[in-house]
Amino acid sequence: MKVVSPSTMRLMDQMAIDKYKIPGVILMENAGIKVAQAVQNMWNAQKHCASRKIVFFCGKGNNGGDGFVAARHLANMGFETIVFIIANPDNIAGDAAINLEIIRNMGLRIKVIKEQADLDEAKDLANGAFVLVDAIFGTGLKGDVKGIAKSVIEVINQLEIPVVSIDIPSGVCGSTGKILGTAVKAHQTVTLALPKIGLLLYPGAEYVGELITADIGMPVKLVEAINAEAQLLDLSWVRGCFKAAPPDAHKGTFGRVFIIAGSVGMTGAATLSSTAAVRSGAGLVTIGIPESLNDILEVKVTEAMTLPLPETSSRSIGKGAIEKALSFASKCDAVVLGPGLSTDYETAEFVSQFILECTVPMVVDADGLNAMAESPAIFKKAKAPIIITPHPGEMARLLSTTVSEVQTDRIGTVKTAAEKFSCTAVLKGARTLIATSDGKLMINPTGNIGMATGGSGDVLSGMIGAFLARSMKPYEAAAVGVYLHGLAGDLSAKEQEQICLMATDIIDFLPKAVNKMKVQCDDNKSW
Repeated sequence: MKVVSPSTMRLMDQMAIDKYKIPGVILMENAGIKVAQAVQNMWNAQKHCASRKIVFFCGKGNNGGDGFVAARHLANMGFETIVFIIANPDNIAGDAAINLEIIRNMGLRIKVIKEQADLDEAKDLANGAFVLVDAIFGTGLKGDVKGIAKSVIEVINQLEIPVVSIDIPSGVCGSTGKILGTAVKAHQTVTLALPKIGLLLYPGAEYVGELITADIGMPVKLVEAINAEAQLLDLSWVRGCFKAAPPDAHKGTFGRVFIIAGSVGMTGAATLSSTAAVRSGAGLVTIGIPESLNDILEVKVTEAMTLPLPETSSRSIGKGAIEKALSFASKCDAVVLGPGLSTDYETAEFVSQFILECTVPMVVDADGLNAMAESPAIFKKAKAPIIITPHPGEMARLLSTTVSEVQTDRIGTVKTAAEKFSCTAVLKGARTLIATSDGKLMINPTGNIGMATGGSGDVLSGMIGAFLARSMKPYEAAAVGVYLHGLAGDLSAKEQEQICLMATDIIDFLPKAVNKMKVQCDDNKSW
């Protein structure tokens, strides 16, 4: 699904009006109807709910106008509606003014909040409501929330009554997800036409509650043609990246993955990455490991094979391994470089030379990224496509910035890395982002805080390597890996406490994640 910024959404609204001759008041009507339906569904879902009172908080713009429409339809359904306007009604214009006049003519209860006394009355009248509707700002807010509007939002959050926000919780920036001073904490958000970026990025995502995307009658051709800022990954898109296997498929059909990993104390990283690659459908997986650790790996892994490589005095992979590693890589379909490699200086030299000379698509993760922190420009000189999978700390080192700056502008950061290094960049974390050097941006909705555990990243690198070996495009392999990795973690968390989740649980639940994808996509083909 496409994800847009507020400015792109405004452009879509204008194009619908100008090119397709859909009056703005019709779009507002459709939006209000969808909100009314969502509120009615919420009421129907509540068992033994005696209250039919709904309190609306409306601003002076189109968001408020959507609220007026919803209030009208809910009143017609038999609900008791009270509309509070946080503005001078004389300043309401355009389509919103039309709908304000309609609810006035219908006799709906309308009150204006100008000062504290009005707010106290609103608080009293809201008691006993089964839901509050937030139609204050929408995506048009610029700058921090101030004055009486700030007080209104604080009261909404204090009332402990479920809130439905229209388009976006008031106070959340639609472009970045930042909180503009204060914001409504919604139980449910009905976003209009397409999701807005700010709904999906933290901290804003924490204020959204259940997200419903409402069709307000935007022409399909317009939606298809719009140049959206991002794409929200979903099961259908992920499934489309898999190709049906021929009936005479063999191990080679599903790709050979070479994982260069491990050092003293870090053989677990190599094990996790290789096991994840096998579980993700790779035909053959081989681990390139420091030669003195080979016996340990042969005990730890069963399905994967091992390739002992020359090592340093500290028992990490050494420069002398380059020829053997490159030779073996040339017979494979994908390489994963980095899990548990160590930060040994000689190992870092091996990493740099391998990236420069390898002709096979590769995933660079963990210590592979740390090795490149001093010379990340080497990525741009690589002969093969590169996927990098940094967490915020690793990304900060690659871009010579701080973790705080990375987290403040995650979208800008991942796009900068992809362009600067001519690669596919994966910025891990809550709402992992995938960017390409030609401008694609994908947002992943899966995953949970239980996955913030040692080894989770090693599992992801192995999964991406497996999908890359199956001839997916680099950005497809990265996106599919990230989505299924998060989905497996979510399915695991449903059966146990998040706090107990381990990296191996993600691997164990991969079959269930894949099965969910196949079932929901109604696809029983072999792949």
